[in-house]
Amino acid sequence: MPIDDFERIKKSLPSKGFSNAKNILDDCDRPACEDTASALSAALKHASKQKSPKSNSTSTISNCPPTKNALGTNSWSLLHSMAAWYPERPTPSEQTMMQQFFTSLARFYPCTWCAQDFQQSIQEKPIQTASREDLCIWLCEQHNIVNKKLGKPIFKCDIKGLDERWRKSSDPKCQP
Repeated sequence: MPIDDFERIKKSLPSKGFSNAKNILDDCDRPACEDTASALSAALKHASKQKSPKSNSTSTISNCPPTKNALGTNSWSLLHSMAAWYPERPTPSEQTMMQQFFTSLARFYPCTWCAQDFQQSIQEKPIQTASREDLCIWLCEQHNIVNKKLGKPIFKCDIKGLDERWRKSSDPKCQP
């Protein structure tokens, strides 16, 4: 997203309730922030259209629940991204929150047999939250357990490769 668009989005955010969002966008060096700015821009456009008379355009958003495969792909992307930005030296409270997050995910994941399988897997190989590297490697290994069961490719679980994929890629195609 061009800098001018980014600045325009920040300026267009209402000050009430969004002042912290402006600061977060300024300080964010994560690749996902680029998409956050795009999402804010889309939301602002949508909000301005809501005030005007209804248009005759049809929605491109599907009203269907995600398939198991779509849910899995999107979930893994979220989880790996969360792990990539987990603190290097998390506080005891952050460690507990992350453990609770994964435990809750394993309990409430929308695919019943996937949830049961993940519950079993984290009992056999407990969640590692002592550091960002520990969490990233643990999650990669969990992903590989699932991929092996599904006959999908196995990933190399080293922090350098995981950071390249999920944190900050050096691939020019991945640059905003």
